[in-house]
Amino acid sequence: MKDRPDRAARLQLIESMFAGQSWRAAAAQSQLKISRSTAYRLLQLARDEEKAAEAFLDDRHGHPYKLTEPVQAWLVEVCMRDPQIPSSRIQAELKSSFGIAVSVSHINYVRAKQGVTKQRRGQAQTSVKKN
Repeated sequence: MKDRPDRAARLQLIESMFAGQSWRAAAAQSQLKISRSTAYRLLQLARDEEKAAEAFLDDRHGHPYKLTEPVQAWLVEVCMRDPQIPSSRIQAELKSSFGIAVSVSHINYVRAKQGVTKQRRGQAQTSVKKN
């Protein structure tokens, strides 16, 4: 799992609050723009040894990425080989091959992001620019 880019600032905030500073003073000193509830949530996470690492994780709250780089590479390869493949079939393949459950809408999102959307019959794939 990825660390947050503001790890040092969060650590400074937690240390300052443990030292007795108010959340506002600690946030100003660490130059973090966070709310009072977020500051105390981080402090509470830091107090629990099992959950302390979660205070520094990225915005996925500790949840792993479902479609990692190797899985995305596989998806692109499958879609390049068969541009007509429906996302529901890709969903079944992901479940059987990799053991991950991914929604069809997320598969469509990743396909669009990678530029391998399903083609309509008789139409060549063209890149479309969105505003």
